[in-house]
Amino acid sequence: MNSTFSIRCQYGMRSLLMIGLAVYIITLHRTSALHYYLAPHMQKLLLLCPVPLIFIALAMAWHVIVGSRGGEDVCDCEHPLPQSWFKKTLLYGMLLIPLLFGSLLPNQALGSDMAAKKGMSFTYPNPDIRRKTDIQTTNTPAASLLSTPSFTPTSLPLKGKWSQEALDKLFVPPDEYNVEFAELAKRLYQQPIIQIHPEIFSETIGAIELYKHAFQGKKVQVTGFVYKDDNLPGKGLFAVGRFLVMCCTADAMPFGIIVQSQNPPSFDKDTWVTIEGTLHATQKDNAPVLEIRSDKITTVKQPESPYVYTQADSVATYDRLNTAH
Repeated sequence: MNSTFSIRCQYGMRSLLMIGLAVYIITLHRTSALHYYLAPHMQKLLLLCPVPLIFIALAMAWHVIVGSRGGEDVCDCEHPLPQSWFKKTLLYGMLLIPLLFGSLLPNQALGSDMAAKKGMSFTYPNPDIRRKTDIQTTNTPAASLLSTPSFTPTSLPLKGKWSQEALDKLFVPPDEYNVEFAELAKRLYQQPIIQIHPEIFSETIGAIELYKHAFQGKKVQVTGFVYKDDNLPGKGLFAVGRFLVMCCTADAMPFGIIVQSQNPPSFDKDTWVTIEGTLHATQKDNAPVLEIRSDKITTVKQPESPYVYTQADSVATYDRLNTAH
């Protein structure tokens, strides 16, 4: 049985922990740091927590003030307060230690070190899309695709305008699940310079990768952090990458595009750069991947939101972005 003093101390600790969690969430929101940890849709859910946490803290504080009679637990539930110091340390430490680390350590984006641990992917990070891409590439050899008139630069229509019929023939979805990628590819292909927007970063990479041979030689511009890998074949090669976050940074997946530069980059890893160059299909570990042969590399500031997220409708998002610009 806990003493009255022990019960009050434990409820006081719980009250402080609840207030600490509420304040920490509010602080992350006010300092615009929530994006370092959660995807936007999860941030909205988390921001609903401070109010109930404060009410719980006030209820715990009331128990501290009122106390109990004869050392009995305040509530009649079947989960009594821990009695041994080991259980108390374990229970409250699970909340206190993460709260302290979160409060004391700086808020910063994941970078090359975490990408190396997780393994940088140079293909669209979706197993189903990778499988479908491999099937399409296997069924239609690269040589035949590149020799087809519709895939050669000389087949470009006058003034660079494509009819809907020509685009439909060029970008045929391999199945119903890739219709969205095919529609996005049609829009991307008509641009003189393909802007890989962070809002649809993964979807743009997926669409280009699905039709990588059609996009051979197309101009592209992309922004990301520098990732250097000794396993990349050849000199002057590095990667420009981003982390794709589904729910939180625990499930963040690093992926990017190999960049070939005539001059080896002098900037350090994790430097944020904008790459302008041409797209090419290459091989890494006997697998087809995309490569950008850079024409221009510009260092930029880390964007306010360094991660990228999935979009329910990438085509609609692309149209909205183009209208806004």
